[in-house]
Amino acid sequence: MTRLVTDRLMMRRLQPSDAEAFHALVSHFDVVRMTSSWPWPADPAFTRSRCHPCDPVTGMAGPVFHRGQLVGAMGIMSRDEAGPEMGYMFAPEHWGRGFATEMGQKLITHVWAQYDWDAVRATAFFDNPASARVLAKLGFVETEPTTGWCAARGGDFPLRSFILPRPTES
Repeated sequence: MTRLVTDRLMMRRLQPSDAEAFHALVSHFDVVRMTSSWPWPADPAFTRSRCHPCDPVTGMAGPVFHRGQLVGAMGIMSRDEAGPEMGYMFAPEHWGRGFATEMGQKLITHVWAQYDWDAVRATAFFDNPASARVLAKLGFVETEPTTGWCAARGGDFPLRSFILPRPTES
C-alpha cells in the first residue's frame, strides 16, 4: 500500500476500518461546509460508502495521520475530462499547524512522479481564505472565479479557482 510520510504525518489510501475516525472528521460542520459533496448533518452510511481505497489509476487520496490519529484527509484525483483536482479537509483542532501544506507538498511530489498530468486544479470557497493560503504556499496560481455546489450548505457558492502546472525539467 502506498504511504506518504513526512516528518510529522503519514497518508495512505482510505480503508473501511477508517469509517469511525473519518466520520468524526466529517461530523464538524466547519469542515464539511468547505467541501462540495459532504452532507450535513453527517450521515454514517454516506461516510461508510466513501471509506474504500481510491483506484490508483485515478490518483492518490486518503486519510492523514499525526501520531497515529486521523487528523484530516487529502487527495489528488482525476475523475473526469477536466483533469486532476486536489482537495483536503482537516479537523478544526489541527488547523493552523501547517499539516495541509506539509502533506500537500509530499502528495504533489508523489503525483508528479506517478502520473503524466500537465497540471492539477483546486478550488476554495471565497469564505475559506485559509485554504487559498495553503494553495498559494503549494505553488498554485489563482485563475478565474466560479461557483460550486456545497451539499452541507445546500447551494452554489462563489469559488476561487487555482491551477498548478507540472514543473518543467531544467
